[in-house]
Amino acid sequence: MTAKQIVLRARLDARTTGLFACLLACGACEKQADLGSIGDGPASILWRGTFEPGNLSEWTGDGEGGTYTQNVDMKSSATTAMAHSGRYSGLIAIAPTASMTSTSYLYRNQPSPAAGYYSAWFYVPSSITVGSWLSLTHFSGSQTGDGKNLFALWDVNLYALPGGGLAAQLYDYVHQVNLQQPAPVSVPLDAWVQFEVLLSKATGATGEVTVWQDGTLILQRSGVATVPNDWLQWDAGGASTNILPTPAYIYMDDAAISLIRLGTGS
Repeated sequence: MTAKQIVLRARLDARTTGLFACLLACGACEKQADLGSIGDGPASILWRGTFEPGNLSEWTGDGEGGTYTQNVDMKSSATTAMAHSGRYSGLIAIAPTASMTSTSYLYRNQPSPAAGYYSAWFYVPSSITVGSWLSLTHFSGSQTGDGKNLFALWDVNLYALPGGGLAAQLYDYVHQVNLQQPAPVSVPLDAWVQFEVLLSKATGATGEVTVWQDGTLILQRSGVATVPNDWLQWDAGGASTNILPTPAYIYMDDAAISLIRLGTGS
């Protein structure tokens, strides 16, 4: 089983909680190098991914990011078929079969601030039917703190509402808690929607994970341990065990990692 398979199966694996607790005992977070000069915006914007080069070089070119696919033949790519701004966006394909998770993520290991805002715009066509969940943005940790032996920490995914439509929920792998909105805000289909996540690193009960949808606060976990050590990977794209049609295509654009909340005006 690959490390990413472990990440995805951790949703149903209570051993993740015990593993995280053991790792917390190993020590607190250490600061990484200041990466404020990365990116093309002001100092508070550490990194951007616009797809405007017409490829994935913003994600992969500096060696601090990459792509990961599982159970899907089509790789992520830049496309002119749809765009939130400019000419290009990222095309994400997933194709689960027999309840086997299909994954297509772009990821960044750096920059990794002590408290960072991770945002991206997504376009989910109304032709897609989500049977179980559709992950859009995900965070992984490293058991050894060096990017090896990955396991899941947090996941923002969409689920089907009883009356129709989709809403976002936050899965906390650390404490095996699925956080749903008391009054779910529907995710627009056939339209661009922004999800922005604040992740404040903490190995003790002082961390925070907060999620905004189109500028509206929808989910929050505060006063909790959020990471076992300073190493953190952010994944954005798509993953699911049950979605139709197969393959299903979604789009992503204007991703960013920042020290301040960008909101929908970014």
